[in-house]
Amino acid sequence: IKLEPLKMETLDPSTLTDVTSTVRYGSKSETVTLPGGVVSVAGIAVVTGGVELSCGSCMLAFGFWGTLIGFSCVAVGLWDQLNFFKERTSHLLGLGLVILALSLGVVAGVGAFHLLTKKLYAGRKSHSLF
Repeated sequence: IKLEPLKMETLDPSTLTDVTSTVRYGSKSETVTLPGGVVSVAGIAVVTGGVELSCGSCMLAFGFWGTLIGFSCVAVGLWDQLNFFKERTSHLLGLGLVILALSLGVVAGVGAFHLLTKKLYAGRKSHSLF
């Protein structure tokens, strides 16, 4: 059996004459104009599942799971330290402490960001005329 290498075809952009590649944003109407028509910003949030609106929630979940992984890594690292490493620090313990510190920093950062934006929004709302 003789195997031949696969040949990949490349797309020639000059053959696409009827496609426009402009995307415009209207700040007054808050709409995005795509080549296929007009889509509102809320429509984009529906299409993407609202991912662009939930960064804090996503980071909080990563921080939570990182904290659990950090605690478990520290626990195994302590066991490793007590049973096998008498003169120096276990690499697993050091890794667990680093993961735990980073994930707790992420959780604290998300909490601080939430509190700061909440205060900022409340300050803007109190200065409103209506």
